[in-house]
Amino acid sequence: MRLIPNAITLAVGENLRSFREERGMTQLELAMSAEVERTRVSKLELGLVNPSVLTLATICHVLDITLADLFGGIRLAHPPTTEGGTLRRANQAVLDKKPAAKRTKATKKADTK
Repeated sequence: MRLIPNAITLAVGENLRSFREERGMTQLELAMSAEVERTRVSKLELGLVNPSVLTLATICHVLDITLADLFGGIRLAHPPTTEGGTLRRANQAVLDKKPAAKRTKATKKADTK
């Protein structure tokens, strides 16, 4: 499922691009240093992906900035509304899965026969 760009991912992407360009780095150079794919950097800058904190922290380390720098000036958040909840669920990276059935002594015993 592709992320629906929103004001937050777009703002983070713009900040990322700005810091990268200030350092004279290409997307490929940043990607190689951060050990991610170049297309990932492109999608981050376009606000098309919702990266993990670890990915952002790694990119910040490469750019010699803090996470606070990357999120600087961003004062946006989705309000806790049905619309915001729907958007958050649409952007989840992993689909919800049903937990595996719990095995009992009876099912374990039946498996050994």
